Amino acid sequence: MNAAWATLQGTGRVSLPGEPAVWSGAMRWLFLVLLTLIGVLAVGGLVAVPFALASGIDVTVATVLGFLGVYAMLTVAALLLNLGYRRQKRYLTVERRAVVLDAHGITLRGVGPIPWRDFGLAQHLMVRNEHSDGWVRRAVMPLTASGFAVVNQRLAPALRERISPPTGPFWNRTHRHIYVPGVEEMGQGEVMWLINAAHQMFSGDAHRPAPGAS
Repeated sequence: MNAAWATLQGTGRVSLPGEPAVWSGAMRWLFLVLLTLIGVLAVGGLVAVPFALASGIDVTVATVLGFLGVYAMLTVAALLLNLGYRRQKRYLTVERRAVVLDAHGITLRGVGPIPWRDFGLAQHLMVRNEHSDGWVRRAVMPLTASGFAVVNQRLAPALRERISPPTGPFWNRTHRHIYVPGVEEMGQGEVMWLINAAHQMFSGDAHRPAPGAS
C-alpha cells in the first residue's frame, strides 16, 4: 500500500491489478455448494425409488405426479443456480481488470474513469443483499446525485452491473453505490484507505486519512 501511495503522490497516477472481492468469491462457492446439493438430492431420489417399490409402497397417480413435480422444481432451481454461477464467474473475470486512480477519477472492473465528484469516500454500509431481500454489510462508495444520474441514466446497462448490483422494486431497480474493488496483495481496508487518500488528494483536500480508516 505504501508503494502505491508513493507512486500516486509522485506521478499522480497508480494502476493496480484487480482481484475478486471476498464477497463475490464466496458467492461463487455458494452457487457451487447449492448445485452440488441439488445433484445429491436428485440422485438420492432416483436411488430411493427401487427400494420404495421393493418395500411394497402403493404407487398412485398422485405419487407419480408428486415425484415428477419435485424433480421439476429441482430442475428449475438447478437452472437458476447455474445461471447465477455463470454470471458470477464472468463477474470474477471482470474484477481482475486494473484498478486505476488518477486525477480523472477511478477506473475499476473495466468502467471509468468515474469522476471523484460522482461518489463519496469508501466506507462500510448496510446495503441490500445481492441475491435476497435482506441486508448485508459491504465496503462501498456511495454515489452522489451527479453519479447516480450518470450511472442509472447514461451508463450502458451491461456496465452498470459492474458498478454494483441493482436494488429496489423490480419496476425501479437502481444502482446507489460503487462496490469497493479488490486489489492483489492488498487487504480491503488498505484499498479503502488508498481510494480515500486519492479522493481527498484530487478533491483538493490535503488531509490524509488515518491508515485503516473505513
